Amino acid sequence: MTELRLVEQQVALMQPAKIHTPGGIVDCEVQLISRQGARLRLLGQLQGSAQFFLAFRGFGQLSCRLKQTDGDCIEVTFSGDAESRDAIFQDIIDRFGDEEGRRRFLRRSVLWPGQLVAQGKKLSCTILNMSLGGAKIVLSDEAGVSGSVTLEGARFEGLQATVEWRSGRLLGLQFDQDPAQVARVLGSLLPAIKASA
Repeated sequence: MTELRLVEQQVALMQPAKIHTPGGIVDCEVQLISRQGARLRLLGQLQGSAQFFLAFRGFGQLSCRLKQTDGDCIEVTFSGDAESRDAIFQDIIDRFGDEEGRRRFLRRSVLWPGQLVAQGKKLSCTILNMSLGGAKIVLSDEAGVSGSVTLEGARFEGLQATVEWRSGRLLGLQFDQDPAQVARVLGSLLPAIKASA
């Protein structure tokens, strides 16, 4: 049986932070961050501690475990429950990340024909990009679409969504289903889904 694994985007952050160890505090720069961990560039000497805390200005401390060392850079994995890691990560991205970084999942540019079912009407559209979280589409004709919709395409089954924003014929949709369900519907169409044996 094929297992689907969601791969989340790593965000280039380039923000100063501090590593708190039993032996003292070491300055560092957070180069990349994800919900699972981060890549840090050390600005001082880290004294052999496998577990420590990473602190951003204005945030609490994240419990970390050293994964690997590469010169003056280290990779760490975050400890704690997934819900807490998710909340902290989202707060960090909301404060420091750019618009692309705030998106949870990788997006793939596509040019696929589709249909948007809204208020009982089927509207022709072109799907411009997709992720496990949503899609950006352009309608063939101007239409005042809002609220709950269904996005249909020749390559996938219908996906329930909510219109998050609209600019003329351009619409931003957020999928209502859990990302794992969207992954099952989209199969191998997006790079954010990997199949492993």
